[in-house]
Amino acid sequence: MTNEVQAVSRRERLRAQTLQEIEDASFAIIDADGVQALSVAALARSMAMSAPAVYRYFPSRDALVTHLVTLSYQQLAAAMGQSVAGGRKAPRTRVRLVVGAYRDWALSHRRRYGMLFGERADLPGEVTSRTPLDQAMALLIDLLVAVQDTARADTTSGDRTLDGQLRRWARVQERPDVAPDVARAAILIWTRVHGIVSLELTGVFEDRTVEAQRLIDLEIDNAIRSIGP
Repeated sequence: MTNEVQAVSRRERLRAQTLQEIEDASFAIIDADGVQALSVAALARSMAMSAPAVYRYFPSRDALVTHLVTLSYQQLAAAMGQSVAGGRKAPRTRVRLVVGAYRDWALSHRRRYGMLFGERADLPGEVTSRTPLDQAMALLIDLLVAVQDTARADTTSGDRTLDGQLRRWARVQERPDVAPDVARAAILIWTRVHGIVSLELTGVFEDRTVEAQRLIDLEIDNAIRSIGP
């Protein structure tokens, strides 16, 4: 290996190491005080770096936040996928595991979850509606397809307009052959679980009068019952 190649490899390693440190320091700020507390100046201070040094990696705060949002979506999607990786459990059980991983990640990363779903006003315009979490949604759809009662004749919602919307949504998720009732079940599970988890994060269930997990289990069962035998 030539000295020039060695120098390039060393620079690449140092750059990757610094990028990892920037990500870790940024998440530390977000986890402590929320995404609104993150600025290039605050990040630079926490890392004992100069702001111009940070700008060599990200040209603006928006670029940094966009990167962190994508990374957070990837972490959440990975946690959901890993919850059922390599297992042979029944599809119904796997749905519960995927949803459980979603809730666990949210409770373990409250501020990051808030950044993704609750603090949209603080996110840059470059953050689009299509995210790596769509991969996890596709996984949920596939699991619901596996539990669907294929002998059922009626797989529609009874609302032709809604059925058309559900079919378009399924195509966006790259599942064009999914029946409207399965698409509806996937959306209902996600929205209701998201709602319960969001309330849980605000402390609504802290007195334990109502158990959030039991509510979630009931929503999953109801959704599966709508498509299963």
